[in-house]
Order: sequence, then C-alpha cells, then structure tokens
Amino acid sequence: MEHWYALYTKPHKEYQVSSFLESKGYETYLPTMRVRKNGKEKSVPFFSCYLFIHMDASLDFSQVGWTPGLRAIVSFGGQRAVVPDNAIHLMRQRLAQLQGSVYPTDLFRPGDRVVAKSGPLRDFEGVFERSLSSRNRARVLVDFLGRWTPCEVEIDCLEKAR
Repeated sequence: MEHWYALYTKPHKEYQVSSFLESKGYETYLPTMRVRKNGKEKSVPFFSCYLFIHMDASLDFSQVGWTPGLRAIVSFGGQRAVVPDNAIHLMRQRLAQLQGSVYPTDLFRPGDRVVAKSGPLRDFEGVFERSLSSRNRARVLVDFLGRWTPCEVEIDCLEKAR
C-alpha cells in the first residue's frame, strides 16, 4: 500500500533530492512559497530540509536512502513515519491559497529596534535578531525582567520602532 513519507535532506538540497527521486519514477512533494529577498523574488521550501515522497511501503527503502543530498527517512522508534494523505492534501490546499503572495524576508536587519503590533508580545519593544527560514517568523530579543529573552514571532506582527 502506498503512503507518504517525510524525507530529511542536507541544507539547501531539497530541490536536488526531489529532482533525483522524480527522475527515478517516484512521486515527491516539495512544498514551496514565494519570498522576496534583496529585491528579488524566488521560490523557497516551506519546510527547510524536508520534502515528502509517495511510495509503496513494501518497496526497498534502501533505493531511496542512498539519494544524494538525503540525510534520512524520518522515523520514530525505528518505524518510518507515515504522513497521512489528508495532511498532504491540506498542505497543498493551504499553500495554493497563498499562491501569488510574496513574503518579504528583508524587512528588518539584525540589530533593528522593533515593536510587536499584535500577538502575545503586543506593544513590547525589542531587537530584531534574524528571520527564521521560510516560516514567516522572526527571532526577536525582548527585554523581559531585566534580561534579553529570545522570542519567536510572526514577522507580520513587527514594525520598526520610532
């Protein structure tokens, strides 16, 4: 019986792994989104270092395991993790809704003072540390109880402090 499985790749090798497996006749799904960085638009993996393969569990996984750029087939307790069909369907559906949207990744530079305009950190001022890969999230350092505490927030919730 065919199922979806998650594959864990080396950094920036998602496209290479997907292309190689498709050339071998496997069906893969690499969720992507459009981002704008340094004034240029490009498509990037939605989940850094991950993609999905649809294959029959009775086939020899060693053929897939030796794919260049692949680190592992995601497993838990020695069992390969099956990704439900409806999870893949939902991802495709949600990403299709975002089609045409471009997410800026260079709104802030490390060290910029920012304020959270919504969310649980609303009205907190902090320091932008970095964008978090392809997730439309950012790491911000917030002065909380006299300590700089790293927090992850939606990048859309931030604006530059005055």
